[in-house]
Amino acid sequence: MSLSGLKLETLNTVETSVETWMLFCDESLKSEFYKVARTKTSNLELAASLTLLRNYLSTFSEAERERLERDAEFFYGYARGFIEELSPFRYNKTGYDPGVRALFLSKIKTLLRAHRNPDGSIKDEEGYVFIRTIVRICSSLDFIIKVHDDYKKFLFREMPQFRTAQPVS
Repeated sequence: MSLSGLKLETLNTVETSVETWMLFCDESLKSEFYKVARTKTSNLELAASLTLLRNYLSTFSEAERERLERDAEFFYGYARGFIEELSPFRYNKTGYDPGVRALFLSKIKTLLRAHRNPDGSIKDEEGYVFIRTIVRICSSLDFIIKVHDDYKKFLFREMPQFRTAQPVS
């Protein structure tokens, strides 16, 4: 199926998903938590992944978020559902729509190219890393589980030291 044969609803879904990811990345990059994570970890990719996960978890009620932060099995159930929900846009054992996948991958490549100079060098490293990281989080259950493990370590080792100095929004 060619891209021109896709339904308008499908095109809008892909476009909306990508736009939402961009807003999510932009807001995450501006967050106080990211600034702390970036300083504490000295690792851009780790700080981006921790921040994206934190902001995803902040969409839940406080009680649910607290359980998602501490209970690996509970988190795994949510993460698996999240990844499966996005499966029409990536490989899926039950198959996927090749046109939707091509459109989605094209949009992602366009986003990543927008963060590069004509010579191929990265002009906005933080933005580039956030986009690449959100793609990985939304594409791999193993990756999101690893990020959760890193997040729990960060929360319980690094954040208590910071919280005594100032609150994180």
